[in-house]
Amino acid sequence: MNERIEGLVAEGQITEALAELEKYPVEQQGEAWLLYIGELYYKLGKSTEALNRFNAVLRINPENAKALAYVEMINGVLDFFCKDLLNP
Repeated sequence: MNERIEGLVAEGQITEALAELEKYPVEQQGEAWLLYIGELYYKLGKSTEALNRFNAVLRINPENAKALAYVEMINGVLDFFCKDLLNP
């Protein structure tokens, strides 16, 4: 990552850091980049956006342990909160 983005995250300005990260073309967003973006979305409580990034990581590397853990965690939370919607 670059120093500006790391500085924004360190200052708690995650939304601003994400805006900077999302400016880069998709072709430049490799596995580590997508994982980092997913983690930032997760910190903001934006599970859908985070899940999309983690799944993109898994398309690149299906064995990425960190992405797998996040996907399992998010799916577990969604299953817990959405159970009543699925089984009225």
